[in-house]
Amino acid sequence: MAENTNRRKPILGGRAMENKFEQYNNRKISEKVCEVHKVNYWQISTPKRGSKERSVQEFCPECTKELIERQDREGVDNSLNAETYLKTYNVLMRDSTIPRELKEASFENFIAETAEEKQLLEFSRGQVEKYLDGMTGNTLFTGSTGIGKSHLSVAIAKAINEGYKTKGEPKSVLFVNLTEILRRVRESFNSSTSLEGHYSRMLKEVDYLVLDDLGIKSDNASGKGKSSWEEEFIFGILSNRDKTIITTNLSNSEIASLYSDRVASRVRTGLEGNFFKSFTIKDKRYSISSLKAKVAQH
Repeated sequence: MAENTNRRKPILGGRAMENKFEQYNNRKISEKVCEVHKVNYWQISTPKRGSKERSVQEFCPECTKELIERQDREGVDNSLNAETYLKTYNVLMRDSTIPRELKEASFENFIAETAEEKQLLEFSRGQVEKYLDGMTGNTLFTGSTGIGKSHLSVAIAKAINEGYKTKGEPKSVLFVNLTEILRRVRESFNSSTSLEGHYSRMLKEVDYLVLDDLGIKSDNASGKGKSSWEEEFIFGILSNRDKTIITTNLSNSEIASLYSDRVASRVRTGLEGNFFKSFTIKDKRYSISSLKAKVAQH
């Protein structure tokens, strides 16, 4: 269709539109008018691959301009989302010290056979729901070694992480083994760069922190209190937090004797209804090892 020079000139979609379609030197102005923008459609024809025929397309330049701008904004939003995820959702699997054997830990693969183990599992699921509903306060798991505290705390961290992502409100969630972090910091004292500030900031600033194996106790524990440096490090973290999931094999009285009153009180922050104690569940590590051995035999 020939161009009608008497018809109102279309409002072009800016330099972006001109650049995008400058390759089409056969652009024509259609008689069709956009109902939204009240401008004439553009009509362009492009060669069909493997044919002498041409394909004719009509479109509103203003609608197309808006589409391009929207796609540009979405591209910016996607970049911002990627940056947001770096600081939130990605923290858990990138910065945590999750042991290799617990990388796949979840609620679904936690073996709960006894009534108490089932209670422990349901308590853990319930804590996730509370945190996703905005609860503040600590959660404390205390009990013998090997009953599944670390497994479930990893599962809690993953569920909180995924839950907030699903809500479109990604949060930073971090799982750390306290003994491992303290070891790394101590070893850094002998190097040119101390890691104390790095880990202190990280553990203070994440939205949700899992602190695994607080005050870990060995069979030959001397009963002596923690060093003043360790006390200050832990107190500095807990005093700047209001949402920490803590696991320990210490009883309340042992926590009180091993740490100062101020650290012990920070551990107990918001624990009403958020505390699970068990010293009767059997060591699950032996059961899992036996199960794996049986599976391997078959």
